[in-house]
Amino acid sequence: MVALIRSVQLLALIFVHFCVVKVHCWSATSLFFGSGDEDVDVDIDDVKDRSDGAPPKRTLASFEQHSHSIPIGQAITPRGRRDIEASVKAHTWPTTIFSPLCEAWAYLEAGAFIGKAKSSSQTTEEEGNDSLAWRYLDALVEQGGIPSLDRWVDESNVQDSKENAQLWTFQNSTSLAADTASRASKSALDEHLIPMALSLRAHSPHCEMHRSLARDAAITFGVYNINTVGSLPAAFSLVSRVGKDDGGAETNFVLGTQVILDASLLPAAISTLQSEDIKGESREGEGSSLFMPLPEETFHPTALVGDSNIVAILYGQMGTTAFASLYQSLKDSQIKFVVRHMGHVPYEEETKMSHDGKANTRATPTVLQGYGVRLDIRNVEYKAFDDGPDDKDKDGDTEPDWNEAGHSPEDPARDEPLAGVNLHTLLGRLNDADSGPLPSDLQALQTALIQSHPTQLRSESIVPPAWQRRPLSLQAATVVAASSDPLETLKGVSQNLPSVAHSLSNVQVPKAFEDLAEEASNLATKVGAISPGWGDAAFGLFINSRPVDVERPSFNVFQLLDVIREEDQRLSDLEMKARPMLKNTMSMLGRSDDTGAGAEWPALQAVRKVFDMGAEKLAQMGKKGMFGDEKSIAKDPEDYYGDGEEEEDKSPSEKYRIDVARGGKNAVIYLNDIEKDPEYKSWPASMQEMFYRSQFGGAPTVRRNLFTMLAVIDPAATETANPALDAVGQLMNSQFPLRLGVLIVNDDDVSNGSPSPPAPWNNGDRHFHARDSSLLLKYISKAFGGMAAISCLIHSSHAAAESGEISVREYIGIYLSVLIEMGVIHSGQKQHLQQEIEVILESGTTGTDTKPNDVNYEAAVQFAADKLVRPGMSFFNGIPLPDGSNMESFGAGLNEILQYEQRHIMNLAMKNVITDTKPRSIYASLLKGDKLFKQYHPLVRETAGEYSVVSPKSDWRSLMLPKTSAPFEYSNVDAIFLIEGVFDLDNPGGFESAVSFLDLISSPPEAWHDSKRVSVAFRVLSSGLPMSPNSQVINNIFCDASQFDIEDIKGVVKTLQSDIYDNVADAIATIEQIKDFSGHVLQKIVEAAKKECPVAKTSAPEKNNFYVANGRVYVPIGDSSLSASDIKMLINLEIDKTHAMTKLITPHLLPATSGEGGDSNVPEGHVIHHAIGTSAAILNDIMSASSSSSSNSHDSAAAFDSLQTDSGNPLYLSWNDGSSSSGHLQVEVSVILDPLTEPTQRVAPLLIAIRDFLKLPLRLILAPRKIVSNDVPLSSYYRFVADPTAFPDSSPPKSLFQNLPTNHLLTLRMDVPELWDVQQAHTIQDADNLRCDARFGCGDEAHVLANNEGERDQGGTKQAQRRAVESTQIEYSLKSLLFFGQCYDVSQSTPPNGLQLTLDRSKSNDTSESESTTETEIEPDGSQHMTGQNLIATQAEHTDTLVMKTVGYWQLRANAGVWDLRIAEQSRGAEIYHMVDGTVGKSGSIRLAKNSAETTSKTLIMKDFTNLGRLLLVKRREGYEQASLFGDEVDLDGTQLENNETVHVFSLATGHAYERLLKIMMLSVTKRTTSPVKFWLFENFLSPSFKSSAKYMAKQIGCEVEFVTYKWPEWLRGQSEKQRIIWGYKILFLDVLFPLDVKKIIYVDADQVVRGDLTELWNLDLEGAPYGYTPFCDSREETLGYQFWRTGFWQSHLRGRPYHISALYVVDLERFRRELVGDKLRSTYQSLSADPNSLSNLDQDLPNYAQHDVRIFSLPQKWLWCESWCSDETKAEAMTIDLCNNPQHKEPKISMAKRIISGDLFDESWEELDAEVARYNQDFLEYEKVL
Repeated sequence: MVALIRSVQLLALIFVHFCVVKVHCWSATSLFFGSGDEDVDVDIDDVKDRSDGAPPKRTLASFEQHSHSIPIGQAITPRGRRDIEASVKAHTWPTTIFSPLCEAWAYLEAGAFIGKAKSSSQTTEEEGNDSLAWRYLDALVEQGGIPSLDRWVDESNVQDSKENAQLWTFQNSTSLAADTASRASKSALDEHLIPMALSLRAHSPHCEMHRSLARDAAITFGVYNINTVGSLPAAFSLVSRVGKDDGGAETNFVLGTQVILDASLLPAAISTLQSEDIKGESREGEGSSLFMPLPEETFHPTALVGDSNIVAILYGQMGTTAFASLYQSLKDSQIKFVVRHMGHVPYEEETKMSHDGKANTRATPTVLQGYGVRLDIRNVEYKAFDDGPDDKDKDGDTEPDWNEAGHSPEDPARDEPLAGVNLHTLLGRLNDADSGPLPSDLQALQTALIQSHPTQLRSESIVPPAWQRRPLSLQAATVVAASSDPLETLKGVSQNLPSVAHSLSNVQVPKAFEDLAEEASNLATKVGAISPGWGDAAFGLFINSRPVDVERPSFNVFQLLDVIREEDQRLSDLEMKARPMLKNTMSMLGRSDDTGAGAEWPALQAVRKVFDMGAEKLAQMGKKGMFGDEKSIAKDPEDYYGDGEEEEDKSPSEKYRIDVARGGKNAVIYLNDIEKDPEYKSWPASMQEMFYRSQFGGAPTVRRNLFTMLAVIDPAATETANPALDAVGQLMNSQFPLRLGVLIVNDDDVSNGSPSPPAPWNNGDRHFHARDSSLLLKYISKAFGGMAAISCLIHSSHAAAESGEISVREYIGIYLSVLIEMGVIHSGQKQHLQQEIEVILESGTTGTDTKPNDVNYEAAVQFAADKLVRPGMSFFNGIPLPDGSNMESFGAGLNEILQYEQRHIMNLAMKNVITDTKPRSIYASLLKGDKLFKQYHPLVRETAGEYSVVSPKSDWRSLMLPKTSAPFEYSNVDAIFLIEGVFDLDNPGGFESAVSFLDLISSPPEAWHDSKRVSVAFRVLSSGLPMSPNSQVINNIFCDASQFDIEDIKGVVKTLQSDIYDNVADAIATIEQIKDFSGHVLQKIVEAAKKECPVAKTSAPEKNNFYVANGRVYVPIGDSSLSASDIKMLINLEIDKTHAMTKLITPHLLPATSGEGGDSNVPEGHVIHHAIGTSAAILNDIMSASSSSSSNSHDSAAAFDSLQTDSGNPLYLSWNDGSSSSGHLQVEVSVILDPLTEPTQRVAPLLIAIRDFLKLPLRLILAPRKIVSNDVPLSSYYRFVADPTAFPDSSPPKSLFQNLPTNHLLTLRMDVPELWDVQQAHTIQDADNLRCDARFGCGDEAHVLANNEGERDQGGTKQAQRRAVESTQIEYSLKSLLFFGQCYDVSQSTPPNGLQLTLDRSKSNDTSESESTTETEIEPDGSQHMTGQNLIATQAEHTDTLVMKTVGYWQLRANAGVWDLRIAEQSRGAEIYHMVDGTVGKSGSIRLAKNSAETTSKTLIMKDFTNLGRLLLVKRREGYEQASLFGDEVDLDGTQLENNETVHVFSLATGHAYERLLKIMMLSVTKRTTSPVKFWLFENFLSPSFKSSAKYMAKQIGCEVEFVTYKWPEWLRGQSEKQRIIWGYKILFLDVLFPLDVKKIIYVDADQVVRGDLTELWNLDLEGAPYGYTPFCDSREETLGYQFWRTGFWQSHLRGRPYHISALYVVDLERFRRELVGDKLRSTYQSLSADPNSLSNLDQDLPNYAQHDVRIFSLPQKWLWCESWCSDETKAEAMTIDLCNNPQHKEPKISMAKRIISGDLFDESWEELDAEVARYNQDFLEYEKVL
C-alpha cells in the first residue's frame, strides 16, 4: 500500500510538473508514454489505412521486462540539453553605476519631444525651460552628493572601485533614479514606465552622446590627460561669453571661455568674461557643440532672460558632490546653462590597459534590449557547413535500440531529464531519493521514461503533416484560453512552435470555439487587424485604439514606449482641459454621481471614446448618421463606421471639390477633347492599358477624358498669371490625358458682376482686354485646332509677362508668331491673318455669327461671379489647386493633387465605375457627393484645418443663442456648434467686425445646413487685453451675454462705437443714458460692464480678427467681415465630425430621469452648447496636434466591446480593468491576434510586461484561423528581449532558448530596430549552421572538442566530459546607428536622386596634433578589444551615400553624438544646391521655415533609438534652376587601368563553410591578378573570427580588405529567408554600398576559384552598359533540359537576349549611378516581389528581367565556367571556376571543390589553396598569442 501511495504521489507530481513547468499539460501523458499517432510523417491516405485502430496503449507493468540495461554511467541523452543564448552589447558605450541617473534624466527630457518631429528645434521656453528634466535634477541635487558615488569617482585603484561597487550597485542607482524621476513627473504611468525604460536602456544613446561631447571637451581644455588614469574630476563647467550681432541678438560665436572645476570660482569667472574687452576677431570658436547648447537643449528655468551673454555647459557625474556643488552655483548665478552627463570618459584608455594586462576597466559594455532572435530550422539540400579541417562526417554514431532498453535493478534513479522528467529530482521532493536500488514499480517507471524519451524527442522536433496541422491555430487558441496564465502560455506556444506543434495537433477543440473564432476573425478583418505575411491571419496591437506596427522584423519597442507616453500625455491633456469644464457643466445641470468618480466621469469617458475614434472615423460615423446605444454600435460596427471596403475608397484626407462644370455653358472654352480629337487617335482606348503603364511609373495614357483642368485666366493682366498653364504643357508633353478648359475673365469685371464696355478700337492700339483673348482663342481653336490654341495660350502668357501692357495688335502678333514657329502657318500668311483677326476683334463677331461674341464673355463673367472664382485660380477635376504666390508650394501641391486624383481614378476603374465606355462624362461623375461645393471658398484649399481652444476660461454665460421659432429637443439635434468671433476691440476694424458679427447673429438663416439639424451658439471675445475704456466695457458685457437679448447687446455696442471715452466710468455712464432698455435690463448691463472678463488665448495669430467653429480657425482674407456663407462653409467642413461628437457626448449631459435637473435659472441650452462646443474644440485641437492619427481607432474599440458584451466568451481576455477606480483616464492596450503568427511571437512577452509591470488595462481577443496551411512559423523558434526586470550587473538580459531538439541544424537571425547596425562580436560556433556533434554534444565546449579532436587524441585525452546543459553563446555588437530619411529639391518638389551626401563627426576646435583613431580588434574567439595610441576624443569619422529616387531615401552610419551632414564637397551637387529648413505636410506639400537660412551643412544629433527619419531639403542656387545633377555626359567607356591602380572586388558569404571558400577565392584572385587588389566584403553575415583572420591573411598575401554594410530600407519589400536576403544585398544596393570614390567593382562569388587575371576583366570595354554578366553555358547537353529560360515566360520575355549567371559580374559604378540603375532595379524588384512566387533566384532573375530597361553587356563565356552547364572541353580556357549546384544530383561544396579544382589545368589544386589558407589561419592564431 505504501508503494502504491508513493506511485500515485509521484504520478501526480509528474503531471503537475508538466502543467506548471512545461505548459503542455494537455498531452502530458503522451509526452512520456507515447501516443497513438507517433508516426506523423504520413499523408491523408496513410490515415485512411489505419481504420483498424491505433496500437494499444502500454501499461506501466509492461515496462518491467527489457532485453538490456543502460549502465548508470552512460547518459541516455549523450548530447545533453541544448541551450542557445544570444545577446547584444554596445561595446564602445560604457555602463557604470551613474548610467541610470543619466538615463532617467534623459527619459524626462525626451518627454518634451514625444510626438514631435526630430527636425524640430523649436523648443520654447514655455515647454522646455520648466521641464520635468530640470525638476529631476533639482530634486537630485537637493539630496547632495551620495557618498558611495563620490568614492567610486575618487578611487584611483580600479579594484577598490569594484569593491565599492558591491556596496552600491546598478540597481541602487536605478531605484534612486526612478524614485527621483517619479517625484518630478506629473504622470502616474511614469512610476512604472521609467524603471522599464531604464532596464531596456532606452535612453543610453542620449548619455553616450553627452559622454562623447564631455570627452572632447575634457581633452580639448586639458581637464583630462589620456596618459594619466584617474585624472578626471567628477564635474567641470565651460563658461563662455557669446557674441552678439549688430541688432543685439545672440549669435553662435564664442568670444571667450573659462573652465571651472571649483564652484567658488564661478562668480569671478563670470565677472572676468563680462569685463574683458574681446573683439570680434578674437573668437575662439564658432558654433561649437562643446561651448554652445544643442538645438534641443534648454536652459535652466532660473536663467535670466535679458542682456546676459554668458552661457555655461556643465559636464558632470550626476549624484556626486562635485556635480551638486557646481549645479547649485550655476543655478544661483542665474546665468544660462545646460547640463550634460559626463559618463565614463576614460573608458577607451581603461579598455586598452585592460587588454595590455595593466588594469581593469571600471565600466562594462552597455547590454541592450529591444531586439528579436530567431532560430530557423535549416532545410539543407546541399551540404553548406564546414566539417572542419579533416572534412570528416562526425555524426555517424549509432544509437542503441531504445525499445528494448531498460533500467538496471541495481541502480538508483537516473539524475537526468528523460521524456521531460527527472525522476531523481522528483523523488527528492518526496524525500525518497537515495543511492540505493529502486523498487520494482519505480524501476518500471524509469524504464518507461527511458524508452519514451526518443518518442518525445521526435514529437518535439517533427512538424505535423499538412492534413494534421489544419486546425493548429484553433488548437493553440484552445490551450491559451484554458490556461491559468494565458499570456505565458501564448508566449510559450508561439515562440516554441516547432517543439509543441506535434502535441498541439492532439488537442481537442470545443465545438463552440469554431463559431467564436470565426466571429473574432471577422472583427479583425473589419478593423484591418490583418497580418498579410501570414495568410491574412489576425493581428493588431492598439494603444488607446491607435495601431502600432509590429509586423516588420525591425519592430521598434522604443517607439512603442514613446507611443504609450504620447498617448498618456494626450489623455492627461484631454482630462486637464475637459474635466473641469464637464464638472462645472454637470453641476450646473444638477447631475448626480453614480460612479464614485464624480458626476462628470461618464461624460468624460464619452469624450475619451470620441478621442479614441480619431477624426477620420468620427467623420465616417457622422456621415453615416447611424447612432444607437453603445451595445448596438459594438455589435455591428460596420453599420455605424463603415466597412473595410468603403474605407479603401477614401484617401487619408478626402479632397473637397468645386462644381466648376455645371452652369459653364458658353462660359468655359474647352480647347481639346481626348475622346474626340484626331490628335489622340493613336492612344489606347482600353482602361487596362492605364493599369499596365502605372506598374512601370508611366502616365495613364488612355483615350478618355480622365482629367479636366479649368484655368481661370486674364491674359491681359500679368499680375494674375496662372502657373497652371506651365504645368499643362509639361503634362501634355508626357502624354497625360488632360482636357483643358479656360475661363477668360477680367478681375474687375468679376468684382462688379458684369463686363465693362469695350474701349475704343483706336486702330488696334488700345490695351489688350480679356474679351479680346476670349475671341482670339476661340478663333484659333476653331481654325487651327485645340492643340495650336493651347500652345499659343502658354507662349503668349510668358510674352505678356515679359512685355507688360501690350496692345491688341501686338498680342495678335504674338499668337501668329507661335503658329509660324509651330509650322501651322507660314510667314506669308501672317499679314492676311492679322487683318482678319483684327476685324473680328474690332467688330466683336467672327463673321459667321450673327450675334456679337460678347455674349460668351458676359456668360464667363457671370459664371465666375456665381462660382466666386478669380483669375489665377485653377481646378483639377474640380479640386482647387494652390495659388501661385509661392511657386515652390504650388509645385508641391500640384504634385500631391495629381497623385491623389490618379489613385482615385485608378480605384474607380478597378471597381468598374469607370470603364472603356462609361460614364459618358467622367468629369460630371466626379463632381458630386458630400464633398462637392457649389461655390469656391478659401477654406476648401486647406488640406488640414487649424484648431485652437481660444478661451479655456470662458463659460456658458458668454454665449448668445439666436431665437428660434420652436425650442430644440437636444436629443434630436444632429450637430451643435459654437462659433466664436475673436476681435481686436481697440482697433476700429476689429470693432466694426464685431458689429457685423452681431448683425449676423441677430438675423440668422433659416437653416445652417441643407440636410442636418444644426444648433449654433455664438460668442464674442477680445483677441488681446482691452486697453481703451470702450473695449474694456464691451468685453465685460460679452462675458455675460447669455442674459441679454442680442439686439440689446447690439444697441450698447453701437452706442459706444460712436464715441471715444477717457475712462470706464464715462463709458458706463453713457450706457446708463440709453432710453431703449427697461430699467431691469439696463441695470444688468451696467453690472456686467463692471465685471472683468478673461481674454482669448489662441495659437492662431498674427491676425487679430478671426473666427472659430468648434475649434476650427478661419481668418478671412483682408480682415473682411464674416458672412452667413462663411459660417455655412465652416459648418459644412466640420459637420460630419461634429455630428458624431454631438450624438456620442450629449446623452451623458441630458438628465437620466425626468426628475433629475439643476437650477431652473441656468439655461440648459447655453450650458449644453458650451459643453459640446468646448469639448469639440478640445478634441479637435489635441487630435490635430498629434504626430500620428489612427485610421482604425474606432473600429478596434467597437470590436473589443462587441466580444466583451458576450459574457463568458473564452476568446476575450482582459486584465487590470476598472479605470474608473483610479479616477483618471488611463492608457488602454488592446490586442487581437492569431496565436500562430510571427507578430504574435514578437509581442507576447511585451503583453506580459504591459500587464504585470506597467499595469495598464489590457484586452486580448484570440482570433484563430479555422484552417491554416503553411502560413505558420513552424520552422522558427523566437525570443524577443524586453525584460523590464533585468539589470546588467545581476541579471543581464539575453535571449535564451532552452531544451532545444538536438537533431536540428539551426541558423540564427536577428530582428533589430531599423536604425541598429549589429554585427557578430563573439561566437565560437557557426551561427549560420548551429548543429550538434553526436560524440561531444551541442554547446561551445563540444564544438571546441570536436574541432580539436586530433590534438586531443595526440595528447592522450580520452572521452570528453559531458555536461547536463550544453550552452551555445553568441554575442552581437551594436556597431553603429543609422541616420536615414528623405531628401527633396524644394524647387521641383522631387527627390534629387544621385545627390552625394557626406556625414562627418563634429570636431572640437582645439585638438591635439598627434591624432589617431580607436580601432576594434577581434580575437580568434570572436571577442573584441580597442587598440590605438595617443587616443583623443576627436576622431575622423566619415561616411557618404547617394539620395535614391524612391521617396528621396538616404542612409548614413553614425554613432551617438553630434554630426555634420553636408552635400559632398567638390561634387556637382555642391555647385547646384544648398540646404534649407522646412517641413513636408501630410499632403506632400513642402513649406520652407520662416527665416530659413541657406547653409552648406546641417547638424544631426544621434541620441535615441527612435529615429523616424530625418528630412533634408535642398534648394537650387541662382543660375542652376535647370542644371543637371550629373552635368554633361562624359565618355565613361574604354578607361584602361593605370599603373598600380587598384582592382576592387566585392563578395559576400555566410557560415563558416562559405567563409572558408571566400578566403580561398581571395587567395586565388590575389595570386592571379597583376594589379593591386582590394576586397570589399559585405559584413552583415560574416563571423568575427573571419573578419580578424581575413585582415591578417590579406596583409600576408598582399591585398587589402575592407568591410561594407547597408541596412535594408523599411519601404523596400523585405525577404524572410536568409538566402534571399543575401541575394538582395548582392544586387539591390550597389550604388550606395561603396564609397563614392570607388568607380568600378567586380563581384566574385565566394565559392569561385580564379584562374585568370582580373585586370583584363577590369579593362574590358562594356560598350556603354552599366554592368556586364556572363551568359549561362549551354555546352553541356545533359543539363539543357534544366535551363528554364529556354521556354515559357522567360523565353518570351527575353526575346532572344541571353540569360546571364550572377556568380561573377563587373559594374561600372559611375555609369550605374549616373543612369540611376539602382533606382530602376529597386523599382522593378518592388513590383515583382509583390508576388512571392516571382524572382526565384533573386540576384539573377532581377537583372535578367530588367534587361529591356537596363542593358547587360554579355561577358565572354571564358569568364565563368561551371561544371553543371559547361562542357569539360571548355574548362581549359576558363578564367574562373564556379562551384554552382548541379540540378541532377547533390554534392557538398567541399567535396565538389576538391574534385573539380585539381589536375593539370591548375597551378594549385583547391586542396593546396585550402592548405595555404589554413596555414595563414594558424599563423594568425600564433600571432595573437604573442600579442
